[in-house]
Amino acid sequence: MTQAVYENLYHYTEQFTRDPLQRSELLTMAYVQGKRMGDRCTQGLMKSVMHFRAKELNIRSAFPADEMGKSQKDAWNKPERVYLDKPRVKGEDQTIGDIVLNTQTTPIDYAITNDFLNSLSVHERMVLEDLSAGYTAKEIVQRHHVTPARLKTLRHDLEVKAVEYL
Repeated sequence: MTQAVYENLYHYTEQFTRDPLQRSELLTMAYVQGKRMGDRCTQGLMKSVMHFRAKELNIRSAFPADEMGKSQKDAWNKPERVYLDKPRVKGEDQTIGDIVLNTQTTPIDYAITNDFLNSLSVHERMVLEDLSAGYTAKEIVQRHHVTPARLKTLRHDLEVKAVEYL
């Protein structure tokens, strides 16, 4: 975040509170949300985050209660927390923990992954990076000016190569 963006957002927080601590909380939340969104983040989106988070600051805090003396609920936690013993898909016995905890990464895994990534073409790498970042198929088509049929072909090629390297 540049100094100009910081000052602009800090000035925007004056609409919600005069308390410097709460203003810094709003900026922190907007910054973290901006990092999550990556390239898609704009100042307008960060201002929207601050606007909606400002309502929570009366009862919640982004900082620990023992340090700041606010409520023990923090603004990051949401009611829809994901636990490791939660089923991965409704009606299925496999849990998220079964997938996450059973992976043991070894140096050979890194070598296989690097070999897989090096085998990708420029377009396949572009699609893989965008899918990993959370872009939808429609957004990928618009961002890189490819046809939906070409995107489908690239995704299929990625799947075939991934299966080969498993």
